[in-house]
Amino acid sequence: MPFLYFRNTFGLRYLSTARKSVSVIGSGPSGFYTVCRLLSKSTVPLDVTLWEKLIVPFGLSRYGVAPDHPEVKNCEDTFSRCAEEFRIPNKAGHHFRFMGNVNIGEDLKLRQLLETQDAVILSYGCGGDRRLGIPGEKDTHGVFTSREIVNWYNGHPEFSGNKDTLSSFDWSRVRKVGIIGNGNVALDITRILLSNRIPEIWSQTDINLEALRALNQAPIEQVKLIARRDFQHSKFTNKEFRELWELEKYGIKGIIRPEFFDVTKFDMAGADRVFKRRVEMVSEYLLPFDQRTKKSYKKNKPPSTGVTKTWELDFLKTPLKINSDSQGRLQSVTLCENSLTSDNQVKQHHDETLEYDVDVLITSLGYGSSPLEEFVPLNIGFGSNRVTNTNGHVLDTNGSMVPGLFAAGWIRKGSSGVIASTMADAFQVADAVIAELESGALPKTKALDVSGLKYTTWEDWQKIDNEERKQGILEGKPRSKMLSASEMLEFLDSTK
Repeated sequence: MPFLYFRNTFGLRYLSTARKSVSVIGSGPSGFYTVCRLLSKSTVPLDVTLWEKLIVPFGLSRYGVAPDHPEVKNCEDTFSRCAEEFRIPNKAGHHFRFMGNVNIGEDLKLRQLLETQDAVILSYGCGGDRRLGIPGEKDTHGVFTSREIVNWYNGHPEFSGNKDTLSSFDWSRVRKVGIIGNGNVALDITRILLSNRIPEIWSQTDINLEALRALNQAPIEQVKLIARRDFQHSKFTNKEFRELWELEKYGIKGIIRPEFFDVTKFDMAGADRVFKRRVEMVSEYLLPFDQRTKKSYKKNKPPSTGVTKTWELDFLKTPLKINSDSQGRLQSVTLCENSLTSDNQVKQHHDETLEYDVDVLITSLGYGSSPLEEFVPLNIGFGSNRVTNTNGHVLDTNGSMVPGLFAAGWIRKGSSGVIASTMADAFQVADAVIAELESGALPKTKALDVSGLKYTTWEDWQKIDNEERKQGILEGKPRSKMLSASEMLEFLDSTK
C-alpha cells in the first residue's frame, strides 16, 4: 500500500513569523519523510535543506530495493510531491531545497551546520557492513557483502560504471553460492542469483544491465542460506519467502531438511498468525504439486523437465573460517553446529564442524553505520551502530542533549524495519523538532555560506530523472539509471 503525503493547513496557528532553518542530512526514506513532516506540520516558517552525499536523492529506496519490487519505491512519488510543493516558498512561508553531491563532514562540516541552523537532523542511515570477523573474510576472492551485491545490481554509483569491480569477477565458474543470513535482503539476492536468466522477471525492471550480464554468465545450481538460529527465528517476511517458493514454475526448487522443519516440535497453539501462515506455506510447498491441498499453492505447475536449480534454508550453524586456494580464490567455508539454550541463546559446538564447498560467499548480516569524524571533537555519543539519543534528541558522551541536534531512521535506531516503520520514526522525530522550534528553545539562525560548494539541485535531479525515464521507455522498462557520478555530471553539463 503506498504511503500518501497529505498537507492540511486548516487550523494551523502561526505562533511566530521568525523564520527557522533546519538541515536534514541524508535523503533516503527517513530523511525525506522527516522533511515532509516538518513542512506539512510546522506552524513556524521553515527553510529546510536536505543534504545528500550522492548526486541524486532517495538513498536506500533508489539503490537498496530489489528491482522487481517497484511498488516499494512508491514512497518516491510522495517525496517528489513534497519537494515540488515547497521548492518555491508557499503561503505558509516554508521553503525546501535539495543539495546533492555534498558530503557532510568533508565538503561541509557538521560544526558549520550546528552553528548556523536552528536544528540539524542526522538521517544518513547505514552505509557500511556488519562483518563476521573470521579468518579469510577480508582477503579471499569471492567473498562479498550483501550491500555490495545489492548496490551493484541496483546501479549505485560507488559500485557501478567506472567503480564496478563485481562485473569483472569470474562468474562463469560459480555453481554453488553460500549466503550467511536469512533476512529479506538474503532472499532478494537468492531470487536474483537463481532467476537472472529469466527475461520475463528482469527485462522490464531498472536492474543494472552490466550486473545482469555478468550474472548471466554464472551457471548457478545451488544457493544455500545459512542461519545461526532455527526456523522459528527466521528473519524474512512471508511475502519475500513466498516469492522464492513461486520460482518453482521455472524449475527452481526450495529445500528445508526435515530436522529443521518438524511441525510437531513447534508451539503452534502459542504461535502468531504470521508464523502459522509460514508453517502452512512450507508444509504445502514441500509436498509434490499434485498433493497440495490449497489452490493458492497450486498456481503454476513446475516444468516437466524437472528441477534445474535449488535454494536451501539451512539452520543452526556459525561460520568459523573461510578457506581459499593458493591463488586466494574461495574454496569453502568451515562452520560449527549450534544449539539453542532454554533462554534462546546460541550455543556453538566447536567440536562439531563441517565444511561447505562454495564458489561465492555472501555475508548478509545487516547494514552497519559509522560516526562522522567530527563526532569525537564535538563530543557526540555513538555506539552499537547508531548515534546515542533519547527519542531522537542526540546525546553527547556524558549523556546530555546536544542542543539542536537530532537523529532519525537507521542512524538513530539501527538497521532494521521496513519503510512503514521508518516513516513512523521520522514523523516522531520531526514532531519533536517542531515542538522545540515552536517553543523557541533552539538557538537562533546565523548565515550559512554555501558559495564554495559544487552541489546539485532538485532541478538537476529532475533532469536526470526525466532522462533516465526517457531512456527506459526506449528499452521497455521504467528507467535506465545513469551508473556513475561522472556520467550524471557530464549529462547535467550538457543541459546548461
